[in-house]
Amino acid sequence: MSASVEPEAKESREKRPRAAQRIQEAAKELFYRHGIRATGIEEVCRVADATKMSLYRAFPSKDALVAAILEEDGQEMECLMDGVCQCSATPREKLNRLVEVMCEMIAQPGQRGCPLLLAQSEFPDSDHPTHRIVAEVKARKRAKMVQMAQDADAKDPAAFADAMGIMMEGSWFTLPFMGVERTTKAFRLATSALFRDQLPA
Repeated sequence: MSASVEPEAKESREKRPRAAQRIQEAAKELFYRHGIRATGIEEVCRVADATKMSLYRAFPSKDALVAAILEEDGQEMECLMDGVCQCSATPREKLNRLVEVMCEMIAQPGQRGCPLLLAQSEFPDSDHPTHRIVAEVKARKRAKMVQMAQDADAKDPAAFADAMGIMMEGSWFTLPFMGVERTTKAFRLATSALFRDQLPA
């Protein structure tokens, strides 16, 4: 006869995140802080309090785990942009809001850059799965930016989207050595100049 399970213990176990979720959350943080190549599977399992068997049951390989994390990062960015696009504001106001959202993200404690770009920098081979995933996510982001520029009657929506992309990605790269205040100030100045050049007065 098996021992009975205390209600509190059962509730605690039910509330505990599944192994796959714990593994992905732990890996996401470790990869961002220390790098993908520098972080071993053993360390991910230790932090996630999971076994290698659990990890490989959920993710067939380390590349698959990385891919799941990057896709999640991409979805978060797309949801953020969709939220800006769906707000009740004029097209110009939506672009202004996007600038402020970007500055808010940069200012969050512990930021060390765009996780997608950091991952891609570790795998410069354009044929590597990680490199391709990041390129695809960034392409979807650009398409949304082109649409936002078209809605705002930009002179050249494609060029506008590319310029915004360079400014946004460049802000992530300069953040570690310029700091939040200088980076956000420069980003606002650069986007203001772009808006004056590309958007109707």
